[in-house]
Amino acid sequence: MKRLSLLLDDVAHIRTTLNNPAFDPVQLGILGETAGANGLVCTWSGSDKGISERDLRILKEVRKSFVNFRIPVQEEAVHLALSITPDMVTFVDVKATDPRIVLPVEPALHLESIEPMLSDLQANNISVSALIPPEIGVLKSVSKLSIDYVEIDASDFTGAQDINLELVSLDKIKSAAVAAAKLGLGVNCSGGIGYNHIPAIARIPNLEDITIGGQLIQRALWVGVERAVLEALQLIRHREID
Repeated sequence: MKRLSLLLDDVAHIRTTLNNPAFDPVQLGILGETAGANGLVCTWSGSDKGISERDLRILKEVRKSFVNFRIPVQEEAVHLALSITPDMVTFVDVKATDPRIVLPVEPALHLESIEPMLSDLQANNISVSALIPPEIGVLKSVSKLSIDYVEIDASDFTGAQDINLELVSLDKIKSAAVAAAKLGLGVNCSGGIGYNHIPAIARIPNLEDITIGGQLIQRALWVGVERAVLEALQLIRHREID
């Protein structure tokens, strides 16, 4: 069964924008997993504008579900992850100047940098993933690493402006997921995913985690976190058995 992971980044951005500590990503994580979310995801950029080191440390202590920390390809970020030991680290391209923008890693720039970091992370029972676009060429490059997972970026699909682009983008995700599984990699998916995207994504074979953030938080403002999470879980479960 595919799992629902809750992305906590947007609450941290709201906290910064409003300068109000009541918007606590850790609290959202606790409420989310109590409601049934299978995992919690947050992105550390080294900036005070988003998820903080304190958030990460508290979250690791209080969580009851799977925790995935997304970090830039930087030694400082890896050292932080090693000191906290989440269940998974996912390498992404995120800038401290604007941590709201999270992009896939660029293999040509980062592959040689990632490889030396893997052994220490995996030796501490931390699974390692990388956010990549749904492109077979990139997937083949990443598969040369001793990596455990890939996280497929669904942004082209979720941001498609017409049905043709949507179908093409969805097909690319399917192809990448199948290819990743054949290469022995676990497969997760993220990137602007909302309730309206879940039915199609939940049908994709080999996907394990579907990460949803902003739209679930918006929904929770109207119906509460418990119902917002339950609705997302129901969409995943119903589409898997269709």
